[in-house]
Amino acid sequence: LISFDGFRWDYPDLYQLPNFNLLSKRGVRVKYIKNNFATITFPLHYSIITGLYEESHGIVGNTIFDPKLNAVTTLDTMNDTKWWSQNSYSQPIWTSNELANDSYQRRSGVIAWPSIGTPINGHLPVRYQLFNLTRKFDSILKQIIDWFREPVESRINLGVVYYSEPDMTGHHHGPISDEMNKTLKECDDYVGQLLAMIDSDEYLKHNLNIIITSDHGMESIRKNHSIILADYIDTKLCSAYGSRSS
Repeated sequence: LISFDGFRWDYPDLYQLPNFNLLSKRGVRVKYIKNNFATITFPLHYSIITGLYEESHGIVGNTIFDPKLNAVTTLDTMNDTKWWSQNSYSQPIWTSNELANDSYQRRSGVIAWPSIGTPINGHLPVRYQLFNLTRKFDSILKQIIDWFREPVESRINLGVVYYSEPDMTGHHHGPISDEMNKTLKECDDYVGQLLAMIDSDEYLKHNLNIIITSDHGMESIRKNHSIILADYIDTKLCSAYGSRSS
């Protein structure tokens, strides 16, 4: 399972991305996804791996105020397990995989996914590495493939990987830009490297399934077209927290 943050559904049609298109020809491509709200990184990625809506798993923003805890958390302080374990049924897929009751020894490997490194209801995957903004994605892909290639008594059977592009480029330069074209070509090259690694290994070629997804898309707007909520609601009736509250 690979997430390219902010990868809009129609990027393979708007830009020349031969490896993404090759992957879709070798498998299937959905026409669209229907987002949860709020459409931002941490809430949506936790929904992807738990199957829960944001109001159920409790991660409702990249910055959160919890009235029960009377506390605010941000991306920098969200590594406390209390934010991720607010109920017993918020269970990431890597935990479900390892707890599955069958005769197969199941192991999960997770790299950079939002929440990784924080025990959720007392559980961490067998293999994991934290998010590192300076790490190249080809290094991450090589690591996850190496975990799949290990001897049967130690190899993983589920890999979960997060990449912060093309979201970062989109926020700085917009979804339709030369900079986005360059970033998407890099993402496409990474997919090509992934396919090459899989095709060179007989076990992986016949046994590994790949799911590439994203948390949200992106649209271009003009600054003078901003929606000012105060024009429509009485802001005295609510409290807002975080960078988007201003």
